[in-house]
Amino acid sequence: MGTVIYLSIQLTYGVNMEDVYIVQYRRTPFSRSRPNDPERDVFNSIRMDEALALLINNSLDETGVKPEEIGDVITGCALQAGENWMYGGKHPALLSKLPVTVPSMALDRACASSLNAIYIGAMEIMTGNSSVILAGGMEHMTHVPLGNNPHITPNMKLILRPEYMKLDMNTGYSMGLTAEKLADLTGIEKSEMDRFSLRSHKLAAKAIEEGYFDGEIMPVDVEINGETKTITSDQSVRPHTTLEQISSLPPAFKSDGKITAGNSSPLNAGASLVMLMSASKVKEYGLTPMAKIVAAGWAGVEPSVMGLGPVPASRKTLKKAGMDADDIDLWEINEAFAVVVLNAIKELGIEEDRVNIHGGAIAIGHPLGATGARMAGTLARILKEKGKDYGMATLCVGGGQGFSVILERV
Repeated sequence: MGTVIYLSIQLTYGVNMEDVYIVQYRRTPFSRSRPNDPERDVFNSIRMDEALALLINNSLDETGVKPEEIGDVITGCALQAGENWMYGGKHPALLSKLPVTVPSMALDRACASSLNAIYIGAMEIMTGNSSVILAGGMEHMTHVPLGNNPHITPNMKLILRPEYMKLDMNTGYSMGLTAEKLADLTGIEKSEMDRFSLRSHKLAAKAIEEGYFDGEIMPVDVEINGETKTITSDQSVRPHTTLEQISSLPPAFKSDGKITAGNSSPLNAGASLVMLMSASKVKEYGLTPMAKIVAAGWAGVEPSVMGLGPVPASRKTLKKAGMDADDIDLWEINEAFAVVVLNAIKELGIEEDRVNIHGGAIAIGHPLGATGARMAGTLARILKEKGKDYGMATLCVGGGQGFSVILERV
């Protein structure tokens, strides 16, 4: 029986793999989450599975793809509890105009969930199992926060049992403390982090002022104080902030620390979605692709310094593609913390002006499960905007991982 299964796998995958293209991308604005004061979150009146359903409908409308041709809906979400529970990924699909015959799945690779969703979708197309995929992610960190959530429980054995002490999970379970440990390990100073954080806000504010994000944001109607309002822009960008203001913020995670609210990403709610398509389907529908998926890679690191993750994951991805870091024109490195990006820039030998050129998560926001697809979609747009050939999107991942994807402009 084992031999029959093996031969079946060989026959299924022993074909020329299809090229995979991103043909459409949209996201919601990212709100500012307030788990202790929900009324201050402009998305308090909606769920993100509903927002993702609106993105699905928008994707079908913009591309003209027949709903029944969608091979899978793949949704990343880091905190799949409470209203973020997706019932096997079906909630967004059922809330949309997709027929019930379209399958779905939900996955969790923490902050890289939706970038992982994109690559799972790409592999489905590469192997001939699907021709069109919807892949994205969502998170509502007001309604389903990471902290003080009774439905999210660390395994205390990892903290207390002697055989696991080497993992330093007292640090590993606190993202802020992992950033502190990374800063100590690398010698990156708070002044560097604060400067980079100001850069993020200024670049994002400039992009908003110039209308750049209008090309990717789908406005969302919400109810605030009994009135319908349309949210059109990200809520965490601070266009008028100064280095002095950022530098004056106190340590957030330990009394003598370097990591503050100013050099960390905020809490957010939001959703993002890309449509993936095989080369043959692109031709059939007459669509103009945004980018081709070249390669992906993922790697594990010590949980207590999870911010190291983008470096080995990116090196692994570059090796698969037969490329060097210098071959990548533009980078999107997730700004979970400024120290993560600064370390990746240093270790990979990247010039800062090739990184996050329209700002990053410190300003735009980081709704965990939605960030990876946001980065990939934005990167595809930037490659076209700047006429550059190759881009890399990469994230650190809670628990000690990194995930990276290379895109090529077409």
